[in-house]
Amino acid sequence: MKLYNPWPKGRKINTGSPFGWRSDPFTRARRFHRGVDVRGEFPVTSAQDGKVVHNAKDWKTLSPRAKRRQSGGNVVIIQHENNLFTAYFHGAHRSALNIGQRVKAGDLVFLSGTTGRSTGIHLHFEVRTRKSSGQVDPVPYLNNSPAISAPILKVDGRLGKNTWKAFQTALKAKGHYTGIPDGRPGVMTYRGIQEWSGADVDGIMGPQTRRAVQTKLGVKADGIWGRLTISALQRQINAGKI
Repeated sequence: MKLYNPWPKGRKINTGSPFGWRSDPFTRARRFHRGVDVRGEFPVTSAQDGKVVHNAKDWKTLSPRAKRRQSGGNVVIIQHENNLFTAYFHGAHRSALNIGQRVKAGDLVFLSGTTGRSTGIHLHFEVRTRKSSGQVDPVPYLNNSPAISAPILKVDGRLGKNTWKAFQTALKAKGHYTGIPDGRPGVMTYRGIQEWSGADVDGIMGPQTRRAVQTKLGVKADGIWGRLTISALQRQINAGKI
C-alpha cells in the first residue's frame, strides 16, 4: 500500500539519518537505524487511514528511569490495512489521539519535538510489519517514490544473493547489464557496475570501482564495502535510484 509523507511538503529525509546502518549521533559507533528522520518543527500527520494502537505516556511526566525506558519520547503507532503499522517518535507533546481511535490520512498526530533519545527537534518515522517489530525501509511506501512493483529489498547491510540480484535487475533496467539477474556476480555484472558508477570498465571489482560506487551512493569513498555502504546501496535500489 502507498503511504503519504507524514511531514509537510518541502521537508526531506535527513541524508545522515536514513533507514539502515549509520553512525550513531550519540556514540559515533555503527548502529542500525530502524526508521528515517526529518529535521525541524512541523505538524506530523497520519501517513494513511488507520487505527491508533499505541500512544505513549507523556514523556515530560515520567521519572528519569522511566524516561530511559521510553527512549522514543512521545510515540504514536497507527495500524493500517494489510497489517502494516506506522510509528511516529519524539513528539513535542503527547498526542491527543486515543487508543482505538480511527484516523484519516493527514490527521494531526502531534508537533515534532525532541523528547526521548534525541539530538534536536525532528520526527523519527518507522514502517513496520508488526506492532512492535518488523521495521522496513519506509521510502518505497511513500507517495514521492516509484510504485512498488517488486519485493522490497531488506536493508540489512549484507551483500548477499538477494542484493546482488536486485542490483543486477536495476542495472539491466538502465541498460548497463545484459545478463540474467541471478545474484551471482561476475565480469558482466562488474562491467555493468563500472558503466553505471563511472569507473574504468575492465570487469575487475577492485578498489577504484568500489570507491566509484561509494561516490555514486554518497557515502565515504574508502574502497571498503561495509554495512554502511551496502545499506546505502539497498536503500537506493528500493527507491528506484539505480
